[in-house]
Amino acid sequence: MGRNNYGQNNLPARLTNVVAIAAGESHSLALKADGTVTAWGFNSWGQTNVPVGLTNAVAIAAGGSYSLALRANGTVVGWGYSVRLVPAGLTNVTAVAAGYVHSLALKSDGTLIAWGDNSSKQLNVPSNLASVTAVAAGNYHNLALLADGTVVAWVPIMPARPTCRRV
Repeated sequence: MGRNNYGQNNLPARLTNVVAIAAGESHSLALKADGTVTAWGFNSWGQTNVPVGLTNAVAIAAGGSYSLALRANGTVVGWGYSVRLVPAGLTNVTAVAAGYVHSLALKSDGTLIAWGDNSSKQLNVPSNLASVTAVAAGNYHNLALLADGTVVAWVPIMPARPTCRRV
């Protein structure tokens, strides 16, 4: 349902055994039980060109014009708009999140790695952030769930507004 100007709502034939889904700006992803990823919709930057040989995926995320897959070995594969692709040497990842122009990886030690476009300061992870258990990325902001059940949000730096808030 919703706007379907690029086929992002046209489910591929024989799409079965799906365990997770993700929606980008104008493309969609499905993670199958066998660890493979299916993508469809708008493909201006290659965001639906799943890399050949991508297997053992355990999580997916879709950004503005790119896609991410977390593999069982804790590495991340990215495809699509190149400025948002994965930093070299990124390992021990347990979760990924894709914003419009930036990405986040939650590492097994509860810390975060951010990469991509930083024009709105969305990569400025608060320096005292620790014990993160889950992460989410919006267009230009981020959320982190901490082990104690609190949530931290960081947003673009604006005059007379806080940049980090615990709720």
